[in-house]
Amino acid sequence: MSVFVLKLIAVLTMLVDHGGILLSRYSLISRDLYLLMRTVGRFAFPIYCFLLAEGYRHLKQDRQRLLRHVLMLVVLFAVSEPLFDRFLTGQLRSMEHQSVILTLLLGFVGLLLSEPYRGKPLARGGILLLCALPGWLLSSDYGLAGVLLVYFSALYLDRMESWNYGRRFLGCLAVILAYYTIYLWTACGFGSPAATWRYFLAMDVYNLPHLVLVPLLAAYQGRLGRRNRVLHRCYQWFYPAHLAAFWLISLLLK
Repeated sequence: MSVFVLKLIAVLTMLVDHGGILLSRYSLISRDLYLLMRTVGRFAFPIYCFLLAEGYRHLKQDRQRLLRHVLMLVVLFAVSEPLFDRFLTGQLRSMEHQSVILTLLLGFVGLLLSEPYRGKPLARGGILLLCALPGWLLSSDYGLAGVLLVYFSALYLDRMESWNYGRRFLGCLAVILAYYTIYLWTACGFGSPAATWRYFLAMDVYNLPHLVLVPLLAAYQGRLGRRNRVLHRCYQWFYPAHLAAFWLISLLLK
């Protein structure tokens, strides 16, 4: 398993996910196919977090490149947000829900700001929670849990290179379960364990790919795979580009 293959899975499953939203909006697919496409789309976000944390791991010794990466995420968010709002609500500006790029940006900034406190878990945890809070308050995709998933992925990646597949599998399982538990808890309004469990049952198989990802992520051992500047830029800008394409398609379908 390589970075290139993970990137390919992430963009293709996200395309299927958002394609399901678009096609369903114009009644071009059945309800069952819509749910299947949205379920497939659950693969994308954990992979994006995993790759963002891996990028941070390789950049963290170069502060200038780190800051450039933060700036790139800020620009990406500024470009993507109106396209996301148009795609989701039909408006160019809406505070109802924010794109996943905000979640990824907050996660990356959390890693950057908490880096000097590696030996102080309480201080580092407090900084990460402060970075995650805007994601929850602004209702970004995956919210507080999504920001923390970037951190959980970074913790795993810092340790996994010397592990065999079995240990990597257990490590990835712990990461996904921690994230998924927080995600369910926040999604049901910080309810009781019983309320969280009821919410999980109501979700049915919709979020099952989060767990199916475990053996896939555990197979990753740091290989980059196929790599060139054009492919890297395509991956970076795929999110706003596909939203713009879907917006144009929606104009033709009206």
